[in-house]
Parts: sequence; C-alpha cells; structure tokens
Amino acid sequence: MAFVSRSIANRVKVKCPVVPIIDGEEGKSIETALSIVRNAHEIGIDRDGLFIGVGGGSVLDVVGFSASIYLRGVDYVNVPTTMLSMVDASLGGKTGVNALGLKNVIGVIRQPRYIIIDLSFLESLPMPSYIDGFAEVIKYGITMDRELLSQVMNNPDKLLGRDYEVLEEIIYRSLINKASIVEKDELDRGVIRAVLNYGHTVGHAIESVSNFSISHGRAVALGMICEARIGVKLGYTLRDVPGLLVDALTRFNLVNRVTIDANGLVNAMMRDKKRSGGFIKLPVVIDVGRWDLVRVRIEDLTKLVTEECRSTP
Repeated sequence: MAFVSRSIANRVKVKCPVVPIIDGEEGKSIETALSIVRNAHEIGIDRDGLFIGVGGGSVLDVVGFSASIYLRGVDYVNVPTTMLSMVDASLGGKTGVNALGLKNVIGVIRQPRYIIIDLSFLESLPMPSYIDGFAEVIKYGITMDRELLSQVMNNPDKLLGRDYEVLEEIIYRSLINKASIVEKDELDRGVIRAVLNYGHTVGHAIESVSNFSISHGRAVALGMICEARIGVKLGYTLRDVPGLLVDALTRFNLVNRVTIDANGLVNAMMRDKKRSGGFIKLPVVIDVGRWDLVRVRIEDLTKLVTEECRSTP
C-alpha cells in the first residue's frame, strides 16, 4: 500500500511512502492495521491524506479498514490486482480484518474514493489465484443475472486464456450487478444486500474450519453448492440449480472433492454475524436470477449442514 497527500495528487510525479503488507488471510489482521496506522502517523499523514491499497482482496480490506480508523477516517483508493478483488472486494465499502479465528469479525463500511482497475495485473497472476475470482462472478450470475451466467459458461476458454475483451465485459457486468445492490443498501441494514452473501455463510465457515488453507474463491464455490442443496431441501430452490452450479464452477476448476468436518462447520456458522437469536438469515436461489432471504432455525440448519455439506460436490 502507499500514502499520498491529496494536495499533491494531481501532479505528474508523485512520491508515495510505501508500506509492504503480507498478502492473503495471514496479513489481514488487526496487527497489520495497527502497523499501517503507526506508519501513517510516523510519516505525518494528516486528514487530507490518502491511503492507496494495491493488491488482492485481503490487502484492500485491511487498507480500507486502516483508512477508516486513522484520524477517524481518511479517504482511500482501491487498486485491485486479482480477479477476485476486481469483481468483488474493490467495490462495496466493506472493510475489515480477521480475529479470534473468525473472518471479517472486525470491520466498518466506508466507500473508497476511487477504484482503478487495470487488466494487465491479471497477466502475471498464477492460475489458481486467477480462477478464484470466477466463483464470485458465477455468484452474481446464479443469483441476479442469467445473461452473465450464460456468458461465463459459454466462454470458459477465452476467460481462462485471459482474453481482455471478454474479461472486460464480465468484470464490468459483475460490478454493475454489485453496485446495483450496494446503492440500495449501502450500510447492509436491509434485506437486499444479503444476496451478496450467497455461498458465504457456509463458505466463510469452510475457510475458518480449514484454518484458511482453502482459498476464498474455492470456499465460496463449495458454499454455494452446499447452500443450493440446502435450498432444495427447504423447498425453495429448483432441483436443477445445484447441478447447474457444479457445471459452471467445474468449467473453472473450482470444484474439488473435499471432506468437511460437519461439526466444525456448524460451530463456525454459529458465530456468523448474520445469526439473530435462534435463526440465521440465509439467501437462497429460487431459480437462476431469482433469490429470496430465508430465516432458518439454527437446529434445522445444523441438521441440513450435517446432511448436505459433509462432502462436495
């Protein structure tokens, strides 16, 4: 990440103090955030300063969070360098860090001043990291945008080959879908923003149970399959949706057979921030492009997770 004073931001040449951050979940911690704050203070960044996060979703999350708490909040800019951060983490204003073995348990919502996306960053991205982002793209498609899902499923070779023309359309359409939700429920206080969590209730639990050894994209992919199965069992989701999800995700190498500790999964989900009393609010897909928010009793969800999420696909 880098710091810059907005008063010099319009000059042709800008020298920014740079603070290296560990990428991935290991670096997404309160200690990293405090280190950024300490560096900003020592450098002398004031309320007119600007934090610039350059990296994947974890880096953008912790930089955004640090900007949000420094001097009660300074502006920040997101420069995503991974597919996952381009289509998801860079937009929406959700910032945060992991703590107590839980993902994003500390955080605030604060929108970035700008988002700068340069597709050339994707050229050097290792394939496993690159394909992680397509789990979120497929999430937008299955929940909100049938046409997007069709575009993704019809162009796997071009997308895996990092064809700029097709990629630009897919990324743009994904961001338009997310922006349409965020502008209606910026602070995540209503119902509609819940759709962005599809696959994440189980997915975040999978990440926690695996001690974050399973990447976010793969965990969300498995979480979507599991939650689709749960939706079928609850009588909301059409029976062909889980198979369609497996088909779409398999085209991007996002489905691996994994045996999951169901009890550990349930325990992690019980600490989910979407829990309210004896219920968890779960977004479920009705059909491609249609979804609803369902309050599921904890005991019912425990039984369903044990039955449907023990292994995937």
